Amino acid sequence: MSSVFHLFPNLPSELRLKIYEETFPTAQIIPVRFSRPQNQYTTLNPPHPLLSVSKESRDCYLSTHTNLILNPRYTSTVFINFALDTIFFDNIECSPAGDLAWDLASSPHKDRILRCAIDAQLWEILRVFRYEGLSEVKMLGNLKVVALVMKREERKRPDWGIEGHEIVDRVNTVQEEIAMANGYVEVLRGEIAMGGVKMWEEKGEKPNVQLWLW
Repeated sequence: MSSVFHLFPNLPSELRLKIYEETFPTAQIIPVRFSRPQNQYTTLNPPHPLLSVSKESRDCYLSTHTNLILNPRYTSTVFINFALDTIFFDNIECSPAGDLAWDLASSPHKDRILRCAIDAQLWEILRVFRYEGLSEVKMLGNLKVVALVMKREERKRPDWGIEGHEIVDRVNTVQEEIAMANGYVEVLRGEIAMGGVKMWEEKGEKPNVQLWLW
């Protein structure tokens, strides 16, 4: 028995489109990174097959999914359903210039991003260069949810401490790491509550800040 349905092209177009739509993914968390070898934004999620089956299937998929553009100087292989999906900056290699705030500010899609997650360690690094906690999220005027994410492998990581006159390599406990991430979340909640982002104030709706344990 053949596994290929050769009569599919002969089906009415309305039925073909409904079959395509049945394969659409539900809400996804989409890791976004900048690949220096490829010189473009990429994701760990595999591309959906509909993008390469036919022009009809691709057009159907693109009726709900958009090729995400951050810094417009670079191309992207990331496709997102803004109504459902969460963009997840999960790695320090998330920006061509290491400035995520600038990338988001220059994105033509910044007002369509509703859900954004950022790795907690990446958030800590970003604060070194842009101390203000709202530097990244204030660029997203319609943001509904922002999450700081502590990944499993990060819940027990080396940290430098001083004992006497020697610098020693110690290991933070899981509780210490969670407490640190919770601290970042509370600071971010406080800065959002203080206001100052025009689009949030006009809508009377501010982003919900969450901590995710991944």
